[in-house]
Amino acid sequence: MNKNLLNIALISLLSASIIGCGNKNNSPDQTSTPVNNSTGDKVETSTPTEQLSTEEKSIDPWASTDDDRSYLSISQEEEPLGLIPEEVLNANVDIDFLIYIVGQDNVMNDIGNYCWDETDPNYDQYRYHPKDVSSVEMARWVAAAQAFKKLAPGVKINLKYCTSDDYNNRVEAYQQAYGHLPELMWTTDRIIDVATKGWATDLSRYSDSEYYEQYSEFLLSRYNLGGFQAGLPMSTNPWGMFVNQDILTDPSNPIVMSVIENGQNSQEYIDWVDNFTWQAYVDAAKKAYSPEHAGVSQMNPWVLSYSLQTIYDQYIAEGTVDLTSQETLSKVKKLLELENELSQYSVYPYNEEKTMTSVRYFVAKDEYKEAHNWSAVKNFTQDQYSLFASEAPWAVSSWATNAKTLKEGNVDCIKNMDFLPFPKVDDDSPLVSSVGVGGLVVGEQCPIEDGVEKCFEKDSKLKMDIAAYFIMFASLDPRAVKAKSQVQYYRENVGILTGDLDFPLCKRGTKFSWQSDPEKLALFEDPAADFDDNWQYQLYNWLANHPMYLTNDEEPDVENFTNIKYGLYKHLDSLYMLEGDTINSIAYNVEPISFELNGEIQGIFDEWDDRYSHYAEQNDDGSYSGCLGTQSYVATILDKLSSIEDRINKNAKSVWSYIKESLADYYYDENGDPLYPYADDRTYRTTYEGSRFN
Repeated sequence: MNKNLLNIALISLLSASIIGCGNKNNSPDQTSTPVNNSTGDKVETSTPTEQLSTEEKSIDPWASTDDDRSYLSISQEEEPLGLIPEEVLNANVDIDFLIYIVGQDNVMNDIGNYCWDETDPNYDQYRYHPKDVSSVEMARWVAAAQAFKKLAPGVKINLKYCTSDDYNNRVEAYQQAYGHLPELMWTTDRIIDVATKGWATDLSRYSDSEYYEQYSEFLLSRYNLGGFQAGLPMSTNPWGMFVNQDILTDPSNPIVMSVIENGQNSQEYIDWVDNFTWQAYVDAAKKAYSPEHAGVSQMNPWVLSYSLQTIYDQYIAEGTVDLTSQETLSKVKKLLELENELSQYSVYPYNEEKTMTSVRYFVAKDEYKEAHNWSAVKNFTQDQYSLFASEAPWAVSSWATNAKTLKEGNVDCIKNMDFLPFPKVDDDSPLVSSVGVGGLVVGEQCPIEDGVEKCFEKDSKLKMDIAAYFIMFASLDPRAVKAKSQVQYYRENVGILTGDLDFPLCKRGTKFSWQSDPEKLALFEDPAADFDDNWQYQLYNWLANHPMYLTNDEEPDVENFTNIKYGLYKHLDSLYMLEGDTINSIAYNVEPISFELNGEIQGIFDEWDDRYSHYAEQNDDGSYSGCLGTQSYVATILDKLSSIEDRINKNAKSVWSYIKESLADYYYDENGDPLYPYADDRTYRTTYEGSRFN
């Protein structure tokens, strides 16, 4: 994060501390405990959650049916580290954590009471065990809560979850039932969208924490709006392209002769990755294309968009895109031509009637008739239908799990894959990758009404502190990393699976102060003691769960990267600057790319992202023109390019105005002035140390 912006944010925070910040409309008077911050006096009597009427409780979709049986009392470990405030460690409160899990709807109370180790003498006394945890989405939080509860045994974290389609309705129902937002939220909306609803707490107040300082500035800044830190990163997965190295080196038709020589990446493979342009991408797909293997599993429009920096790069930095300037137009034309050619080597045809649907559940070409759009992992890892796959690159964890279980634990499927950045526009362009960054929101518990901060209950601020420190602990602390790497959970028809970790969320070369203090280390065992920094420790554990390094008989080298697959290494370089001083990565799904107009959600890039079929026209003979895979595709898109650019840039201006106005409606001081008047300032995304825009 830019230091000047951080200082401005801190000054703004201090000047606003007397009045706080919040949603004007979030907290009904009858369920609030307004507090005048200048005196600390309670303004009116609160109505505690426990005293809600039967009618009020009935609107809570997660009303607890839990019995009153005693929980296992977990002894508090010695906490000499000083990273978490005493009031958090000694708290005796419940924190509600709302997440979404596709197809599931339930509640798990006090998830820190979990144990996976059957040799634990108290195993039977714990509330939850691996078979109670039915998804990796639950597992990560159960593990982190278990580690956190050892430090703060009086804190109960209650996991409430529903399917993604119903998430926002559940938040609103919860708020209606209890008069305040959930303390923690993993939302289906982008975090920036959540902030525009007034749901998010400004987390820049924790910027002096040692935890906060360890976050990657790039990842942290994805959720910052002019100094308003709307969320904190909790996960990040690489986003790019898979390549099947068996097909790449097929002796009957090799694209490269070898990828590994003497246990290391071959120079030929290194050169091929370094020179992975769009032309090289199409050439490789064409050569691999046969009745046995397609060149690419499925076409996706974002590959071109991430490669060309005048689209998403420029949108992030300037709020505009450039598709038509003299310098850019020739590149766009060439990329559209290559994209159209590449579609010929796909598992799916793109110029037939059955492909012209918004759902795009394609029917595969006859030679790949067993392929299904919704079975991308199986299509690629087991059936090996294509050389490249880019339609589900966010699902690295799923791919790894699938590979581990396909052949009773044999990991050959993932062993023979690499994960590439997106192809370069040309030889002079950088290799660009992307990351899917997941984040958590701390629900605003103390909104302002009539110039007065009104907290729902006397410990509302304590609950916000607990929620924030839990996020930071779960994301960055080596104790939480260790717990998540060992967590066990149950998947039906598969059995017990182990481990859930993401790419590191911290900076390289950093450790907490206690990790260099012999006296504190004597009191507490450091899980990362054998590593130079916490970044290495988390990456090591990620690789243990995603064995994408060269050999299975060695441990992954997270210091010199000698046995890391080269495509994955280039991903790490683009995000963490292993070689240079520039980040060449874009965070997927966090930028503001939609806004509400007249009650409808408008997508900024919809027309461009749907270009494969948006302008398709059916001919008299039933065939299509203007769609991907036809001779008229390039000319059709070029003809519409100017209007597409104008519409994107007009919508982009609208979305940033909408964000600024929405924050002004919800977060303001006692005079009604917005606390974040520069919410549309994008410099925080582009001027932090290591930015690709510098």
